[in-house]
Amino acid sequence: NLKHVDLVEGAVLRGTIAALHLDEWKNDMKDKMSAINQILPNAPAGDIYPYVDVGAGGKAEAVRVWIRSVLHKIVQYKAQHHSYVNEAATTLQLDLPNDIVNKKILPFLELP
Repeated sequence: NLKHVDLVEGAVLRGTIAALHLDEWKNDMKDKMSAINQILPNAPAGDIYPYVDVGAGGKAEAVRVWIRSVLHKIVQYKAQHHSYVNEAATTLQLDLPNDIVNKKILPFLELP
């Protein structure tokens, strides 16, 4: 009768999402995070043949697919974030002393 998912490390993931630079990324991740709670109430409970190994039930499979989807997206957005940070750092290093960029600016731009 599973209808809702609470992540064990949900606060960490929400912190990472909040630190993303583009609102489009944040909104996409918030939608992905909440999607499971719309899917679960309508997903079938599980195997109707408990003695035949036909794979996981509907709710378990829905949770697995959702977790993979969330992880795939957050990894993708973090990679894009790091690419933008590296590009910005290169530009800043041309204009500012290297120690200022490395000690003051780059730590501020890192994701949690």
